[in-house]
Amino acid sequence: MSMKILNKQLKEKNIGKLYFFTGEEQYLVRHYVNEIVNTLLPENVKALNYNVFEEKVTFRQVEDAVSMYPAFSERRVVVVRESDLFKSGEKQQYYDEFFRSLPGYICLIFIQGRPDKRTSLYKALKNNGLLVECDRQKADALTRWVIKVFASYNKKISESDAAFLVGLLEPDMTFMRLEIEKIACYMGEKTEVTRGIISDIVTRSAKTRVFDLIDAMSQRKMSDAIRIMDELTELKEPVPLIMAMIGRQFFTLLKAKKLKERKVPKEDMAKILGIMPYFIDKTMKQASNFSAEDLKRLAARCTDIDFAVKTGRIDGRLAIELLLMEID
Repeated sequence: MSMKILNKQLKEKNIGKLYFFTGEEQYLVRHYVNEIVNTLLPENVKALNYNVFEEKVTFRQVEDAVSMYPAFSERRVVVVRESDLFKSGEKQQYYDEFFRSLPGYICLIFIQGRPDKRTSLYKALKNNGLLVECDRQKADALTRWVIKVFASYNKKISESDAAFLVGLLEPDMTFMRLEIEKIACYMGEKTEVTRGIISDIVTRSAKTRVFDLIDAMSQRKMSDAIRIMDELTELKEPVPLIMAMIGRQFFTLLKAKKLKERKVPKEDMAKILGIMPYFIDKTMKQASNFSAEDLKRLAARCTDIDFAVKTGRIDGRLAIELLLMEID
């Protein structure tokens, strides 16, 4: 809801006095902060009316910046990014009074990815400003965004291929943007983004490679599984992380089998499992190649082997090879 309010304010150029951005999706944070700054400050006066404080800043410095009148501009922007102010500070009443008394020419922006919600500052910001939570976006929202970004490069991509691209990558919009730029540069004058181009160019995430690994395991293609395992090792992915992702995928396949037994529609199944609709058929195919008992056993073995690796009782590479050997 707060993001809708912010978009409305930006569209109407009706920017408020206090904003508080939180969440892991820093691409969105940067996007919205830049939109606010560019809406309020023409480029020729930005240097005079734009302050950014980070980490070791005192609240007195923030107060001093807020008290300065804008120069050759109607507004002034002060940004406090990932500061230590959330670790200690004044009482909430002090912050409440300060934020309520912000002058009309000020736009004060706090950015804190993971703030301590118990602090007085957090509570005061939430009560007096617009709290915008920029969390990781869901697959359907990312798919729409990918289509728009490609359009900005004069490239066309179908919804299904955009969903395919999203499924290959971690849900980090900054990284996704870089991959889109890479595809657009590779295409040159071509305008149609195809699945073949995506497969040739995109750097597949560890999560996707694990999906491929399980796929090879489900089909008992152990040579392919070992090759993919080597690729993951070359990516310098920690073995405990690989084991955790493998175990999580086994649990996903077990859930998929149960949902199929309950005759849950594929679209709903994808939402429940938290996977892209494009991957639901492949997921169901993987699940059909294992019994429920095997999936439970393999998931449990992932936990056991992970513990053995972390305690130094077994080498990481050998651990995954042992898991592969347990596939019937």
